[in-house]
Amino acid sequence: MRSSMFGRANTEITIHEAFGRVARQLPDRNAIVTANSAVTYAELASKSHQIARQLIDRGIQPGSIVPVAARRSPDLAAVILGVLMAGGSYGILDVRWPLPRISQLLCSMHPLVVLADATGSSLLQQAQISHTTFEDLKRTSSVSEASAALPDVPPDACATLFWTSGSTGIPKAVLSPHRATTRLFAPNGFMDFGEHPVMINAAAVAWDAFTLELWGMLLSGGTAVVHEDDLLLPSAIRGYVRDFGATHLFLTPSLFDVIAGGDIDCLAGLRAVLLGGDRPPPATCRKLLDTYPGIELYNGYGPVESCVFATTHRITLDDTDTALGVPAGLPVPGTELHVIRDGATVQRGEIGEVAIGGSGLALGYLDAPDQTAAVFQHITVDGNRIPVYLTGDQGCMDQTGVMNFAGRKDAQVKIAGHRIEPAEIESAVRSLGSMRSVIMPIPDRNGTPRIILFAEEPDKAMTELEMQGQLREVLPAYMVPSKVHFVSSMPLLENTKINKRELSARFGYTS
Repeated sequence: MRSSMFGRANTEITIHEAFGRVARQLPDRNAIVTANSAVTYAELASKSHQIARQLIDRGIQPGSIVPVAARRSPDLAAVILGVLMAGGSYGILDVRWPLPRISQLLCSMHPLVVLADATGSSLLQQAQISHTTFEDLKRTSSVSEASAALPDVPPDACATLFWTSGSTGIPKAVLSPHRATTRLFAPNGFMDFGEHPVMINAAAVAWDAFTLELWGMLLSGGTAVVHEDDLLLPSAIRGYVRDFGATHLFLTPSLFDVIAGGDIDCLAGLRAVLLGGDRPPPATCRKLLDTYPGIELYNGYGPVESCVFATTHRITLDDTDTALGVPAGLPVPGTELHVIRDGATVQRGEIGEVAIGGSGLALGYLDAPDQTAAVFQHITVDGNRIPVYLTGDQGCMDQTGVMNFAGRKDAQVKIAGHRIEPAEIESAVRSLGSMRSVIMPIPDRNGTPRIILFAEEPDKAMTELEMQGQLREVLPAYMVPSKVHFVSSMPLLENTKINKRELSARFGYTS
């Protein structure tokens, strides 16, 4: 059970209020460390208050959206805390993005103030975008204490803008409230981090995994170890465990595959590894649990519209040898999970669309009422109308309430009248020794969909035709891919998910 030193569990609280409670309890504990610096909770609280007063002086108030172009750093943590204390919400822009994308997203936020670190400032100068640097915010505020009183902010106010791909080709800004984050990290939250956790902060700043790594520590009395390079390599993990006592690490399954496959010993000494963003690879999970049975391994599922995780599950060896794959798990506190079909809930054990409710729900998409209305809807459960987010994911809930993922609603393929779940084919490919694969329905010249398989080269020597032949031995004919392509490694997006667009283009497919 987690210690109750931070008071009664309360998800109806803002991020900065929850941080303030921890800072008062542990003022001298390191909140954030890097290879060359450390910031205590008291120092971080003082810096963020000063920044909040500067922002209020610049006109920021409840309801304001503040873009922040920056890399991971202790200064970034102070700045976004200051934005929240001033009543605003922050949208972090990754400085590795192309400048046209950054400019487009900046315009969509209609900002009064734009903030940037040194790297972000250089980019914004190229685009002649007016902004305030982090160094500017470090100056002593000219606002008096009386006039700079921090505003009251309700827990359902927007705290964070997360960016997600849009079906129109334009990224959507997800408006996530304070309580979506605090529901996860209040006492008795989704997991017990244990005494003085230390988590590696290596996620892309614009992704909700950054929330897990940073706020997960700062709202729990832990320490965030900022990884200042772009790539997280095994040598860095090993160093953070050795030099800073790192206890927790979040990885996407794709990165977990790479790290555990190349240097699994770098994970030694960690208390827990958390996976999220895709389905965990059973074989790699089994390898870690066999090698280091003392490490806790978790699977987390949740779209950004429900902030970080909607469900979690501690992975066991038994989970790595089931037909359904590793479970998505049980709902985290403050979260409701429903499986629906045609607007009504289905029986336990039946597959349907996963609908998520509760205090983790986003407020919608910024300036996109039609897209918001399409997926943020109400359903009837036990006679009550409740708000939910329709995920587009397919799942089924067992008799104990554990949810199992069953693919994407829009990823089903219909071939010769048969509905096909790509996950089933990919499972068969894994059994033949290919760690990662992806199925794409690609039409032929006549527009007839055909199944194309892209797979990493299997452990044992095998040609593409031989794999196709072996798949015929385990799958019905209509599920056997019409073409197989091997790749040495999968092209990945910045969040380490497979880049399907690049993969198909590499082999000359246009759709």
